[in-house]
Amino acid sequence: MADALLVELYSTAASEVDLGQEPHAFVTSNSEDFSLPNGDKREPHPDIASLFAVDGSNYGLGVDGLDAVLLDHFGSEIEELYEETYFEEEPRKLAEITAAEQEFYDRVWYHRSLQHEYRLEDAGDGEGIDRLLAIAGPGRRRVEVTYHEPGQLGPYSDFELGMLHGKLSALRWVLGSEWDFLDT
Repeated sequence: MADALLVELYSTAASEVDLGQEPHAFVTSNSEDFSLPNGDKREPHPDIASLFAVDGSNYGLGVDGLDAVLLDHFGSEIEELYEETYFEEEPRKLAEITAAEQEFYDRVWYHRSLQHEYRLEDAGDGEGIDRLLAIAGPGRRRVEVTYHEPGQLGPYSDFELGMLHGKLSALRWVLGSEWDFLDT
């Protein structure tokens, strides 16, 4: 019954306009009820074929049928739109993922190292600062040489710091760690 209603709605809509000025199309993926039985499924069923015998009234089956109807009506405009909107993303290579994970690890570690030093300074712990610099100093220098572009090593807003942590967490998850694993 629903199929009959769809055909009647299409028939009514197509009969109320000048199909030469406002072409219509009936596109379906239901080849059992709307397509030629025991034949080319891209052709309409004989019971409804007369609806599509008029110029400007088209029948289409599935995505290919929709594509054909759109190409027929819009021509090169739709092809240009397809070209503009088509994209294909290649998965990242493992080396690219591990390099990004290392970058975010370094940047988060560096920030935490500085924060640790600031806390020791506030506490007046000169011995703790000396110990920290002896341990973290070579790593900091390596990070500073590697990430020398302005802003790469902060200062960070809370939002930027949250983004760094989120990216590190996501990359580690892809590499097999649990979510929110942010140890540095």
